[in-house]
Amino acid sequence: MMKNIAKTLVGAVAGLMFCATTYAQDLPKTSLKVIGPQSRGVSWHLIVKPFWDEKLPELSNNQIQPDLVSMTELGLKGPEIFRLVKMGMADLGVMVMGYASGEVPELDGFDLAGAIQDVDTLKKAADSYAPIVNDVMQRRVGVRVLGYFPLGQQGLWCATPIGGIKDLQGKKIRVFATTQADFVKSVGGTPVTMPATEVPASLQRKVIDCAVTGLLSGNIGKWPEVATHLYPINLGWAMMTVFANEKSWARMDPKVKEFLVDKIQNVMITGAWDVAREGDQQGIWCSTGDGRCSWGQEHNVTRFDMELVPYSEADDAVRKEMMEQTALPEFAGRCGAECAAAWNETVGQVLGMTAKAK
Repeated sequence: MMKNIAKTLVGAVAGLMFCATTYAQDLPKTSLKVIGPQSRGVSWHLIVKPFWDEKLPELSNNQIQPDLVSMTELGLKGPEIFRLVKMGMADLGVMVMGYASGEVPELDGFDLAGAIQDVDTLKKAADSYAPIVNDVMQRRVGVRVLGYFPLGQQGLWCATPIGGIKDLQGKKIRVFATTQADFVKSVGGTPVTMPATEVPASLQRKVIDCAVTGLLSGNIGKWPEVATHLYPINLGWAMMTVFANEKSWARMDPKVKEFLVDKIQNVMITGAWDVAREGDQQGIWCSTGDGRCSWGQEHNVTRFDMELVPYSEADDAVRKEMMEQTALPEFAGRCGAECAAAWNETVGQVLGMTAKAK
């Protein structure tokens, strides 16, 4: 089954196989402990597990043997994975960057809620901002960043009827990033932070009314079993990062490090950006019973019959206004003048926006 799920990565792998096989002959035997994201999401099924469990051993002629475990199996909520890797409990981790934004507000600059509307612009913004984030992650979080990729557009999954952005007022909405909380408050909702694994039961028990997650991730996580309305407002892209323990990285053979960086970037991350480009639309179609749904069990996708809430031009105008009036100023205030200036010179220039604290 996993070989079928991993087919989204085949194109990236095909052109590398001969070169990788030859180069892998010189690699020393290396075992790696890797902690990944929760096991019911798109990143686990389509990106992380196929790469670490199948592609990397295959490309290295089994010289590199990863031992991958999900945060779900470990009973973790997410933010602690950065600390566990820093402490050396694992050699590498793959996690949503927003989980560490409380400690490192610069991370929100990658993915301000509502700021970036298409994948290609996101790629330009991420590339421009990466050197800044690499530095703060190393200095303050204590891990070495090896790359970034998006899960896809983050929308709203609701267990109560809504008709648009104005109906979010008074609603309790699960978020997983500070900038999403800023946006929810700006439209009159109440942000609630909880792990993704707790969302379905919380929606069912009416602890929350709606929850933010990816347009594809929600389907893979079976959220339509309890959510009734899918609202594809863009509340970010859930940028993820691949990172390493500094001491583990320093001990690795240079050939292994070179090989890992190459394959993480050119196989795993390239494939992840491709999934983000196609997966959002499939997530909408497959969750709402649209006949254009073409993904199925090979992608761990299920067909449901949720109600699709139209995202109108009026809603988009409100989103832009709230982002400019709230998300950008709040980010600049948390991040500080130096950080805001760096954002303005990188992501801000790509978007034609300026972050300035109130």
